Amino acid sequence: MTIFTSGRWKQRSQACLLSAIILSLAGLFSGCQEDDRASHTSTSQASELAQNRLDDATGGLMDALGQTDGDPDQTQAQETDQPKTLSWTPPLTREDGSALTHSQIAGFRIYFRLRHQQSFDTILIEDPSTTSYVLDNFPAGAYEFAITTVDLNGLESQRSDPVLADLI
Repeated sequence: MTIFTSGRWKQRSQACLLSAIILSLAGLFSGCQEDDRASHTSTSQASELAQNRLDDATGGLMDALGQTDGDPDQTQAQETDQPKTLSWTPPLTREDGSALTHSQIAGFRIYFRLRHQQSFDTILIEDPSTTSYVLDNFPAGAYEFAITTVDLNGLESQRSDPVLADLI
């Protein structure tokens, strides 16, 4: 039987306590490992949802312009049967987040250019109830379109994201 003096007993108990703390922390951290399956699943689901929304929005816009990614025969039939049309939805808020009612909208401006050009031309739409513009008078070419909203005070919004259209 070994009898410890008070100094040695204190050192041994501190060493045992330290070992117990280290083992407890090791057990705690090993039980808190990140579950890769859960984070990858939710990230991939979010990515898939975002991609589906983008595809729906792009497809709808391309359909509105008469351009589909489907069957070439269907695209050609659509090009000959109906003119390409640019359409939009009037905003409900101003850029600062405040409400914008239909009665406060004076009209819209359509900015367009051939993609190889530097400057834009504009078409003024003075009827705030107009939400589409037929592109049948445009010569053939690769165009870029953007639209702004103009309020009754003449304030103009920033341009929308550009829409690319190949008019044949």
